[in-house]
Amino acid sequence: MVFLLPFAVYVLHTLEELQGFAAWATRHFGPETTDAFAAYHIPLMLLVLFCSWRASLAGRHGGWVVMAIAFQWQFCVNALFHLITWGALGEYAPGAVTGAVVSIPATAYFLSWIRREARASTREIALAIALGTVIAALAIGFLFL
Repeated sequence: MVFLLPFAVYVLHTLEELQGFAAWATRHFGPETTDAFAAYHIPLMLLVLFCSWRASLAGRHGGWVVMAIAFQWQFCVNALFHLITWGALGEYAPGAVTGAVVSIPATAYFLSWIRREARASTREIALAIALGTVIAALAIGFLFL
């Protein structure tokens, strides 16, 4: 069940963002609407759920486990983005609270569980962190479109 943590984090984080993120992003980056935000997050949530579910079936090692770790790492990087922009822009970045109190602690727990339970090799974890960083960079870059 721990492999479902990335999905749970994503749902909680998106619920916090839903009310004000589009307006905030429009003010600071590029045009965004709440409808568009919801429309692209639904399939992304289903993707994270699918990868998490497949990782839980696999149990250890392999592509699904790597993807679950990558998504969880992405949520940690995303949390840092929210916290940094909140400080830099001087305006609350919707998603910063769940980033700080859910995403970052969940990522620390998830990675320590992965290592303790030997669910992924060091190489798989490194690959997942690289993939998660790329995913986060793409998500942040999407704000500028």
